[in-house]
Amino acid sequence: MLLSAGFPEGDAPLQEAPGGGAEAPAGRAEAPEVVDLQQLLPLGGVYHIQALQLPPQARDVGDWSVVELLDVGLEVYPYSPEEAEDGTQAPVQITLRLPDNVIYFQVPVVARWDPAGQQWRTDGISNTTYEAEEKSITFGMGAFYTVALLQDAHLNLPYQAWEWHPTAVDEGLFTVTAVFATIQIQIKAALAEVKAYEQMALLAAAFAFTHSKWNGEAGPGQVVFKVSEHLTAGSAQDNDWSLYMFSDEKVQNLKLTETSEAFSEELEEGSEFHSTLYHMLKDSASSEAMDKVERAGFKFIDSVYQLLLATRVLAYS
Repeated sequence: MLLSAGFPEGDAPLQEAPGGGAEAPAGRAEAPEVVDLQQLLPLGGVYHIQALQLPPQARDVGDWSVVELLDVGLEVYPYSPEEAEDGTQAPVQITLRLPDNVIYFQVPVVARWDPAGQQWRTDGISNTTYEAEEKSITFGMGAFYTVALLQDAHLNLPYQAWEWHPTAVDEGLFTVTAVFATIQIQIKAALAEVKAYEQMALLAAAFAFTHSKWNGEAGPGQVVFKVSEHLTAGSAQDNDWSLYMFSDEKVQNLKLTETSEAFSEELEEGSEFHSTLYHMLKDSASSEAMDKVERAGFKFIDSVYQLLLATRVLAYS
């Protein structure tokens, strides 16, 4: 027999139902307990747990290895729980490893999905043990079900305090203090950063980019990085780099170098600012470099952009 436990997936459509009663005494049939979804909500996805038939096994016949092929795929095992010594049915014991991106502030309520009634129910679930540090939960159930872990929808209410305050131009911090947790949400204007990644990806076929120590000195809404035309394999030479400052409105080629004593927005002699990095570099780049840029595939450009956006090297360096 194979035991299959599906990974958590998006929450299934749920139907509200009235609340139920308490657990039935030992030796008596349990009363149905229907989950009130105004009180408890599934958290962490849905687990599909099922017993499956072992597929036909290969056997050796002379010099041949023979195996039966089935067109139906894996089949459900007709499981029937054994009867314990006291006359009750011994439950199946299940242990689930809980997802790392979900926090349970209380012992989760284990519920099973009732496809006939289209509702979550807690009858048929017993002996729940929650290990908070190991992030696991163990429980018994009378058959194989689809289960979810529920938590009180209002356990962090009412809020104890909240606060909003600005931290810079187009930036702010929102703090909510709840019963069990304090949540901080930071809002920043990342427009210049995202535009910079788009332009860098567009030029990545013929230009190298690297960090500058002045990036943190440029102020909000601006990023500073180094650029070099790069047509051969290997790293760019130290003296080939130029410093550029990028905002959501313009790009400037700075006179500044990495060895300058202080940050300055003074432009490189003979340089003018442009609205995009593409047009800025086009003025000084070789025809070979721009030809490589024009021939770059859209998949390559998008891959570079997604890489830069995922790592956010301009924000965190």
